[in-house]
Amino acid sequence: MVNPMQATSIEQQPVILNVPTATVERYVEASEDVKQTLGLTPGPEFLMGLAVEHEDPQELSTLFLGEIIAYFGRR
Repeated sequence: MVNPMQATSIEQQPVILNVPTATVERYVEASEDVKQTLGLTPGPEFLMGLAVEHEDPQELSTLFLGEIIAYFGRR
């Protein structure tokens, strides 16, 4: 029997999120820069993944909360 309250491992879990168009465009440009320099690129998604790995989670959570507060403050 499966326990529904059992913790699920967070390793190798896919993440789906919406990224602002301007952010995606910056990573596409960065990917093109890599391609021009090396002849190949791992792609903008890979570069975004590297950025996520090196971000400060506390700073990101503060930004996230700020966005939520700003959104509901406009309503």
